Formats: sequence, C-alpha cells, structure tokens
Amino acid sequence: FSILKDASATALYGARGANGVILVTTKQGKEGTAKINFRLENSFSQSARTLELADPITYMNLYNEGVTTRNPLQSPEFDHNKIINTQATLNGAPGSNPYVYPAVDWLKLLFKKRTSTQRANLSVSGGGGVARYYIGTSY
Repeated sequence: FSILKDASATALYGARGANGVILVTTKQGKEGTAKINFRLENSFSQSARTLELADPITYMNLYNEGVTTRNPLQSPEFDHNKIINTQATLNGAPGSNPYVYPAVDWLKLLFKKRTSTQRANLSVSGGGGVARYYIGTSY
C-alpha cells in the first residue's frame, strides 16, 4: 500500500482526499492458463504449563478465612454444612446431590491438554491479453 498526503492527495481526489489517502494494491493475475494453488497446513499444540487451582473445599475454606479476617463480625459465605456436602459430592458418596452442591473442575472442562489446528488456502489466477484474474480463499 502507499499513502498520499496533502497536495498530491487533493490533486487526485479533490476535497475527499484533503486528509490523506491510502492506496491499497491487491494481487493481480498473470497472463496464461489458469494456475491453481492449494495449501493445507496441520499443526498440533499444547500448553507449556498448566495452572494449579484450588479444589472446591480448599477454595471455600480460604474464602471464609479471608472474609472473617477482614470483618470478624461477618458470617462466612460457605457454612460448614455446604462444605461437608460438597466434599461428599467430590467423593461420590451415595445420597449426595451434585446439582445442589456442585464441584466442577472448570479447568478440565474448558481447556484441552492438546489440540490441532488446520488451515487451507486455495487460489486461482490466470487470464489473457484483455483481462487477468486472481481469486483466493482461506479456511
């Protein structure tokens, strides 16, 4: 691309070019028979390190400790009954209700250990003495 400023832009584009003009040059086709290019890329990646997060029981205990440290008169967010029932859900105890006392490992649910990525590019160019064309797409 090229940038035209001041008088050169105003001379070519009039009042619309008073603040400057950016000219973008796109790819052009070449004369001759149609040339087809196709490229497929496949890559694999994994995280260099993973986060270590607290389990639900540790989180609830630390949260309660933080609340009572700031304000000793405030009641804890998670009562003893909730902590015990969440521990039962984690252990898979009979009669525990995971809908009332959920213990979700969000890190495991949201992130994969490894993943693959694919990318495909296709372009066609060609033309004759009168017209040339270039068509490209990516996915």
